[in-house]
Amino acid sequence: MATTPQNDITAIQNYAGTYERKIITQIVNGLDVANDLTVRRNLTAPVNLPKYSAAEGFRPVDTSIEEPDGPSGQFGIRKLIPRTGMKILKIVPEELRNTYLSDTLDPNAKEYPAGFAQYFWEAQIKKLQAEINNNCYFGVDSYDIVAFDPAASYTVGARFQYNKSFYQVVTATTAGQTPDTNAAKFKKINNASVAKGLGTIIAEEYAGLPTRNKITTGVLDQTNAFDKVTSFYMSLPEEIRPVGGLVYCSQSTYDKYSLHTLDKLKNGINDLKVPGKVGAAIFGSDGKWMLKPCTWMSGSARMIGTLDGNLNFGTNQTADFGSIGNIVPFLHGYRAIMKMVMAFQIADLEVLFVNDQA
Repeated sequence: MATTPQNDITAIQNYAGTYERKIITQIVNGLDVANDLTVRRNLTAPVNLPKYSAAEGFRPVDTSIEEPDGPSGQFGIRKLIPRTGMKILKIVPEELRNTYLSDTLDPNAKEYPAGFAQYFWEAQIKKLQAEINNNCYFGVDSYDIVAFDPAASYTVGARFQYNKSFYQVVTATTAGQTPDTNAAKFKKINNASVAKGLGTIIAEEYAGLPTRNKITTGVLDQTNAFDKVTSFYMSLPEEIRPVGGLVYCSQSTYDKYSLHTLDKLKNGINDLKVPGKVGAAIFGSDGKWMLKPCTWMSGSARMIGTLDGNLNFGTNQTADFGSIGNIVPFLHGYRAIMKMVMAFQIADLEVLFVNDQA
């Protein structure tokens, strides 16, 4: 039975010419989401994020009244539900025999040659972290994805599980079309199907949010972004604005804001920098509210205004995102697995403010 090579060596095979010993690895995002959100470690089982809200009841003194004017308050619960993801790697040193790396490859080598091994593991760990970071916002829970129905026609955006992988439809299908028969109509979304992301959670909660929590901005571009971000801040409830917080956005939205700020203030966004804080202070907030660009929100035009600590990222240990788990030897090498727990949640929807863009 033919085996699938674990590394495409087309560019370096046949050992023709000379090669620079330093290997340039791909530039990818790190696990920035762990730095931007409140990280809850040791997450091994569902955790309730309780909130208590006191009710109104203040009134003029009346000695004939001895009971409260209704309930004193109520509890609310948001759940942080852990999901486990994995990446499996297969190490076959012999695949590099006919390359320039073979001069340090022992005939019975169990690991890649030293000139490549360090780059391999560094690149794999970085790529894993980037896969998580870049899919965590729009991510969906695999538990919510149904099995493929061969008798069904699927519309664009539909998701299903097929042959142990998860797919999303990019072109409408007819009954009987599968990722095997019509590959171009489907996109594999395994790395976006581990845990429900913050963007997905917000989209599900949006309709039920109070009117004051949904702020209309329309589309932002480099000719209006400064005005719309300022308007977003000014639309926050008056009791919230003095508290201070963050407005999360994509790098693209932040760049539009920077360009319009340059036009509006002439000296540019540097006038709104706050020492020790990432992003830009929103005009009028006296540095209490920061517009913060986030790599994990790439592709979104959403702005998320909230208090610090409200957006949660749960995991067992952040070190798990760069460590190797079980290693299983076989005749020509070994298999290794990297596993990690992750979950996302908004602790309090009452202090979550979003614009009307997805």
